[in-house]
Amino acid sequence: MSIMTRLSRTRMFTVVEMLEDELFARKDVVHPSSESPIRFEIMKELMKRNKGGPPKQMLPIMLPTLSGIHKSLRSLKDNPLTPKTQGNIELFKEIEANALALGASSIGYTKVPSRWVFQNKAIVFDNAIVLSMEMDKDGIDSAPSIACMKTVMETYRDLGRIANKIAALLRKYGYGAHAGHPLMGMALYPPLAQMAGLGWIGLNGIIITPEHGPRIRLAAVFTSIEDLPVCDHNEHEWVAEYCATCKVCIKKCPPKAFYETPINHGNGQITYVENDLCFPYFGDYYGCSVCVSVCPFNQIPYIKIKSGFEVTK
Repeated sequence: MSIMTRLSRTRMFTVVEMLEDELFARKDVVHPSSESPIRFEIMKELMKRNKGGPPKQMLPIMLPTLSGIHKSLRSLKDNPLTPKTQGNIELFKEIEANALALGASSIGYTKVPSRWVFQNKAIVFDNAIVLSMEMDKDGIDSAPSIACMKTVMETYRDLGRIANKIAALLRKYGYGAHAGHPLMGMALYPPLAQMAGLGWIGLNGIIITPEHGPRIRLAAVFTSIEDLPVCDHNEHEWVAEYCATCKVCIKKCPPKAFYETPINHGNGQITYVENDLCFPYFGDYYGCSVCVSVCPFNQIPYIKIKSGFEVTK
């Protein structure tokens, strides 16, 4: 029996699906728009293949990860009936200090357009605290490998714990919170991270951050706080121009799954990868991550790349 089949038979797995459906059925939440993307159901698609996927040694990491997803939804019942909506600088400093102390790499704030909420999913609030977390470089550099998959799954697990803890902190102070888990989230995180000023989306469809390049995972905490210090500019836009001259992720992708010219849907949504090409290789080769490992921003400090690029322009 595959690890995905074993996970699918756990009560947590079925309860997560039920809780997602219950959230979507609520009237007092943020629903997707007609332009919203469909969430790619990685776990279900791996089960359908009935081959490849995570090896059995991933189970001790994946079970607490699934538990974190379950907690992010189950804990919504703990929100105050009338949550506070106004924060202050001391609160934001405490949120950031806690997130960084727990292992987050960067924190930003943004409003969530409904078009970034996945179809048939929902979030409780449209104010977002966006979190990034570094993935171990040695693990990512070994892609594709079991060590790389372990690194990715450990980051999903640990970042999910951070999101849940920040949500609990907000509830303690009387605010409403919905921890958006990094795995099987309800919204598309890269554009939210870009809107929050954490980086810029590269040609691999991954946010490029100044701290760790693309070697990060993303999560969010959706909150009732309406006066978050949202980002009003993004200094990382130059990354798009650099990526257009680089394209190493496209050249080095083992299944050649990246579009040479990404598909622009005209509503802010851009498709970078052909799932029919990417996913079979992803399933057979430990979640791949080659596009992260070969990216220059994974190998060279962000500021050094930026300085060199500005000189050559």
